[in-house]
Amino acid sequence: MTQETEANRPEAAETPETPEVEAVQPAPEDRIAELEAEVAKLKDAYIRAHADMENLRKRTAAELEQKLKYAQQPLANAILPVADNLRRALGAVPQGEAAADDAIRNLIIGLEMTEKELLDALARNQVKPVPGVGAPFDPHLHQAVQEVEDPEVPTGTVVQVFQTGYQIHDRLLRAAMVVVSKGGPKGQGQEPGGPGMTVDTQA
Repeated sequence: MTQETEANRPEAAETPETPEVEAVQPAPEDRIAELEAEVAKLKDAYIRAHADMENLRKRTAAELEQKLKYAQQPLANAILPVADNLRRALGAVPQGEAAADDAIRNLIIGLEMTEKELLDALARNQVKPVPGVGAPFDPHLHQAVQEVEDPEVPTGTVVQVFQTGYQIHDRLLRAAMVVVSKGGPKGQGQEPGGPGMTVDTQA
């Protein structure tokens, strides 16, 4: 027979199977170390984010506190010239006329009451005058417009105030324009003509 039967046909050569390459599994100790490193990284990121948020909260609170603390400053600056004018009006009235004329005396009393109420209102909002006559000269609070010789008064003492200075809390609103003594015994106040300081003769 020329035709081989199916039964007599030689079996086809079997295709050899390719062995599967097994993935190399990391040792348990290495995997634990990787997980611990990842946890540490996430923990560090959380701590940093928490610190940033806390700093932002504190900074925002501090800024808000400052704004509230000095919220009255614009109004105080607008009112100070009114207080100045009341003081000038009271200083312009001759004492003799005030004593001799009931109308002038009553006017002065009214002006003094108005000035007191105004200054009390400013004080309730933490706006207060800086130290004046008798205080040591302080370049952070006073602006010296003149110096006068006085051997009996300690050098660097405020002896006259041309314009009252004011502070709101610990912030200077306006420096006081003052006359300062010199030529006397050494005092606590600084000399306006000392190093780094000058007397403002243009005020």
